[in-house]
Amino acid sequence: MAVCTSDFVVRGNIRSVLEDGALRAAVIKVSATRVFRQKYALFTGAGRAARRGEVRTLLQCGVKPGPGSFLFTGRVHFGEAWLGCAPRYKDFQQAYAAAKAAQQIPCELPVD
Repeated sequence: MAVCTSDFVVRGNIRSVLEDGALRAAVIKVSATRVFRQKYALFTGAGRAARRGEVRTLLQCGVKPGPGSFLFTGRVHFGEAWLGCAPRYKDFQQAYAAAKAAQQIPCELPVD
């Protein structure tokens, strides 16, 4: 599961999405509501509600801003966060509960 091996695991909302043509990537600005893990200081700010950061993903993924909470996981390459997966948080909770019930999770993550 990506939550066990990623450099960052963050629950949050998409504030905006900008296209970076030079990188052929989308830059996603995230307001983090919960930082489960980050190996580097990617999501920073004063207080829990004020943590902000950015992640990148390929343009072909078609990420768009919109309502809802997501689980962002991925790797850091040359100091930049690259998105591996971003399911809606409620969908992640269902998949996590099913994997936990089947004892297929190599790590624990405190989910709400």
